[in-house]
Amino acid sequence: MIDTHAHLDFRQFDKDRLQVIEHALSGGVEQIVNVGCDLESSRNSVRLAEEHEQIYAVVGFHPHDSKDLTDQSLKHIAELAGHKKVVAIGEIGLDFYRNLSTREDQIRAFEKQIALAKEIKLPLVVHVRDAWDEALDVLKRTGAASAGGVLHSFSGNIEQAREALKMGFLLGINGTLTYPDSRVAPFVKDLPLEMLVVETDCPYLAPVPHRRERNQPAYVEFVLNKLSQLLSPLTFQDLERITSVNARRLFKLGQASNPQIAYAIRDSLYLNITNLCSNACTFCVRNSTDFVKGHNLRLDHEPSYQEVIDSLKNSDTYREVVFCGYGEPTMRLDLLKSVARYLKERGATVRLNTNGQGNLIHKRNIVPDLVGLIDVVSISLNVDNSEKYDRFCRPRFARDAFAQVIAFARECKKLLPRTILTVLDMPEVDLKECEKIAKDLGAELRIRHYDSVG
Repeated sequence: MIDTHAHLDFRQFDKDRLQVIEHALSGGVEQIVNVGCDLESSRNSVRLAEEHEQIYAVVGFHPHDSKDLTDQSLKHIAELAGHKKVVAIGEIGLDFYRNLSTREDQIRAFEKQIALAKEIKLPLVVHVRDAWDEALDVLKRTGAASAGGVLHSFSGNIEQAREALKMGFLLGINGTLTYPDSRVAPFVKDLPLEMLVVETDCPYLAPVPHRRERNQPAYVEFVLNKLSQLLSPLTFQDLERITSVNARRLFKLGQASNPQIAYAIRDSLYLNITNLCSNACTFCVRNSTDFVKGHNLRLDHEPSYQEVIDSLKNSDTYREVVFCGYGEPTMRLDLLKSVARYLKERGATVRLNTNGQGNLIHKRNIVPDLVGLIDVVSISLNVDNSEKYDRFCRPRFARDAFAQVIAFARECKKLLPRTILTVLDMPEVDLKECEKIAKDLGAELRIRHYDSVG
């Protein structure tokens, strides 16, 4: 777990700061981002980061303290920002609820610190309260998207969330998610997981069951617990992993995970046996990231049979094992068959996620090879006709690939226990026509969101 927003330098921790930090780290918090609010707290934040390997610092002036941001104090913030453990500029933004600084001072300080972040290439940690439209306007007007960052303690509506996400900003989710009147809980399932991080904002906003107590970094666990309830069947472990990867990416915290062959999501174990693919889909996640649901799938080599087998720890605890990674599994047909045979001998349910071009790739009907090895085949048809398939999937082996995929599906329906066609809900795709294709084949149909992978 990573607490991406804490104020451990505040006086509320003066009596037991070290114990609070040790409690968090012993309880599974790997890293803490401590956030400054003015010059003094920014210096204290850097000092904490120097004293503790797992703590990183953010420096800046909170909107409450905007009136105190001068050219000289901004220069001091810039100097602090050069420290190797400073990972962002913040907490900056607008707070039109308390107005402890005038709105004019808040906007001025916000703009100046955005300019600093852009100049020194650090992301932003943004505070907004009762000023979401105004804050988004400043972020757009100043080109803050080039710096990026996180809208901490997000409490806007779904439209404001989408505006922020369009600019590439992540959303910070904290203990308020556990409150009965949470603004975010009703629509958090509609937010892309790759754009969420978790935080405490300690000593404030303690989650249920500690509401109205002093918050602390260890309580980030309760935020993840609530998130996993709202996003079931994704598990606590899924969300812990995903949000941690997001935080490391945002703040450049290092510790990127190694490429994975076997990776778990929900109650399924997936096998990433190749990065080779016969398509070059315009919508493919591999065009933009190495990660799916927090797992690094960008292999640095094509794994051997023994490497795949060695990765299958506790495979019998999963509902199914799925051949699905950053490539087309049938590109390595012999390996697929050997591993599937190993799994079936141990009683596993085996699913193959494929683009359906196996026959095209091998220039023969490979479906008989899969009999007794594959229980479920899920075929990515994606679209509803050949022209769209060529345009969006960009097949490398033939221009009639769409027809070949349908022919492959027909063979699977004849010989394998269960055949599913998956299609994308892109505006260009005629889902009614997709339903007709599936019905004609006697196959099941599943509609996938084109911007949601895994």
